[in-house]
Amino acid sequence: MRGETQAVHLSEIMNRHKLYPEYELALPLMAVKKSSLKRLVEGDLLLVGMGHLDMVLLQEGKVCANVILDEAYNTRKIKITMLVENTDTVPNSKKYKTLKCSFGTVQSRMLKVGHHIGIASLDLQEVVLMSEEKIWAKGLLVNVDDEIAVQVKEVIK
Repeated sequence: MRGETQAVHLSEIMNRHKLYPEYELALPLMAVKKSSLKRLVEGDLLLVGMGHLDMVLLQEGKVCANVILDEAYNTRKIKITMLVENTDTVPNSKKYKTLKCSFGTVQSRMLKVGHHIGIASLDLQEVVLMSEEKIWAKGLLVNVDDEIAVQVKEVIK
């Protein structure tokens, strides 16, 4: 019993002290009407407007790299395709909010074009819809007429 307790505490300590910088893996940022965001219900579809899965790495809310899904040695990884220097974020206005569809966080020791980052711990089916650090809903990635969409699974009020 004591060994299990020590292992749990060691695991918690290791999770608090990260070795590498953390980045949030998300779909590209989108502008959505505030009224549409407030009227979200379970089963709604949010068309992303992409035919293939392009993603971004965010650090402190700013886009720092564009990435694509890549398979290397039978494991799922993401590959950095472009580093982003100046981030033109979608500004929040009276009518629109910036919506982030997040998959979770990953760690990487370096950010350079062509670098692969392992994402085995992330489920790329599930996304969290966030705006201004508020979670609006949880959803699933689906394919609608050969276009990527997010289907709302649970609305968080």
